[in-house]
Amino acid sequence: MKTIKLVPDHEVPVTLKTSLAQKSAITPCCLIFAGRGGTGKSTHARLHAEWIERSGLSLKIADLDRTNATLTAFYPNLVEAPRTADDKDVMTFLEDILERQIEEKYHLILDFGGGDLVLKNLALRLDLVGFFRDYAIQPVLFHHLGADLDYLAYLASLEEDGLFRPEKTIVVLNEFIKPSSQSVEVAFETIMRSRQLGDVLKRGARMISLPDLLPAPGIDRKRLRFYEAVQNRQSVDIPPLGPIKRQMLVQWLRTVGERFREADVDLPWIPAEGQFT
Repeated sequence: MKTIKLVPDHEVPVTLKTSLAQKSAITPCCLIFAGRGGTGKSTHARLHAEWIERSGLSLKIADLDRTNATLTAFYPNLVEAPRTADDKDVMTFLEDILERQIEEKYHLILDFGGGDLVLKNLALRLDLVGFFRDYAIQPVLFHHLGADLDYLAYLASLEEDGLFRPEKTIVVLNEFIKPSSQSVEVAFETIMRSRQLGDVLKRGARMISLPDLLPAPGIDRKRLRFYEAVQNRQSVDIPPLGPIKRQMLVQWLRTVGERFREADVDLPWIPAEGQFT
């Protein structure tokens, strides 16, 4: 396995720094993590939150998961959430944070609960793709799927009649929710051959498989950010990860970055080849 030199948080290599001119030229993105529960949405959102933050870009996170406030626990300084779980309050909050993004030009992560209909209801009220275009925001939609056709239902509901089909759509196959004895190709064969997925890919969507993060339980239990865990940081009085789990995390971070690059997903915070941020 390739050895990767870890970079202390206080030492950001010159090659990883984004100039002020570059930052000002980057179009604000609205990252939307959608799909059924248990498909790795929050874990995936956490990774992009860290990549964006470590790139020196402005970020806010809207934790719209009404049953599991995972992101609030990890990023209390970045997360905002609705006052209550009432549909009206959630929709009001969503409209407000989107309108503030237009004014303040920050990147925004929207993490919805499994199968949440708030996004779909908003898309029924207005042309979301047109809205984002008119206000110079780049929507990035991540559809998270498991190895079963039922996981396609939410994707299909947004694709039907062009309800919400942003140019930057990424289909994410979560390797965690497949039989461990099967390869990704075998486990996801039925989904890969489906008309719904085929139509999405034909219109230009990208697809990656998200590898299983074996040390995830320890990281989550300790409430460590990924790069805190890599840097061997201790959370409160809980010991940090051991060296084996830490190296597994390093490999996972490197692999996810590689898969985004291989799929030609153009996002400014994805680490460049050979960089470990």
